[in-house]
Amino acid sequence: MKLKVITPTSKSSSIEVSDSVFAQKSNPALVAQAVRVYLSNLRQGSAKVKTRSAVKRTKSKWYKQKGTGNARHGSKNAPIFVGGGVAHGPTGNENWKKDLSRKMKSKALRVALSMQVENIVVTDNLNSIGGKTTEAVKFLNKMVDMNGKIVVVLGENNELLRRSLQNLQRVITVPAIELNALQVAMADTLIFNKDSIKVLEDRLVIEKPVAPVAKEIAKKAPAKKKTVKAVKKEEK
Repeated sequence: MKLKVITPTSKSSSIEVSDSVFAQKSNPALVAQAVRVYLSNLRQGSAKVKTRSAVKRTKSKWYKQKGTGNARHGSKNAPIFVGGGVAHGPTGNENWKKDLSRKMKSKALRVALSMQVENIVVTDNLNSIGGKTTEAVKFLNKMVDMNGKIVVVLGENNELLRRSLQNLQRVITVPAIELNALQVAMADTLIFNKDSIKVLEDRLVIEKPVAPVAKEIAKKAPAKKKTVKAVKKEEK
C-alpha cells in the first residue's frame, strides 16, 4: 500500500509501504490485551496502607465494657473507626508484571499501526528541525493538529530533534526500534520520517520461508510376470 508524504510547504508525494505492517486485519481484542499488559508493567506497585497494627493511636480501651449501651469495643485502631487501620488494602507487595509473547507483541503493533493508518503522517523534513522548540512548533503546526497527542517516530538517534520536542506537553518521541502497541494506540497522530518507516519495516516484516520443492523420483516400471509357458521353457 501507499502512504502520503507531506511537507510543510504543502508538497505531497507517496511512499510504498509493506502491507504486512500497515494493512493488517483489524483485531481490537489483541490490541486491548497488549495495552493492558504494557499499562500493568508500567505500574510502580508501591501503594500501601496501614493496618490496625501499624496505626499509632492509644492502646487503652475506648470506653468501659458495660453500662454505656454501646457495642463492645477494645481499640480505636479497628478498621470501622475513622483514623483506624485499613482492612484488606494494598500491601506494596503486589506483583503487577504481565508477559506477552514476542509474536503477540509484533502482531499487536502491526495491527495497531493498521488501525491507525488514517492518522499517520509521513514526512522527510523532520531532520531539518534544529534544537529549538519554537522551530518544532512552527513545523508541526503546518502539518498536524497540535491539540491531540502526537507521537514522533525517529529512525535514527537525532539528539537535536529530540531536545526540540521534549518540552512540548502533548508530543513524545520514540525510536522506531522501540515503538510498541500502547504508544500507537494512545496517539491521535503518528509522525514518521522516511527512514523510520524503513527501520520499522526491517523490524516487523516477516518473510515466510519458501518450502523446498520436492524432487520427482522416476518410478521403475513393474516387472512383468512370467507366464507358465515361459517358466517351462526355462526349465527345459
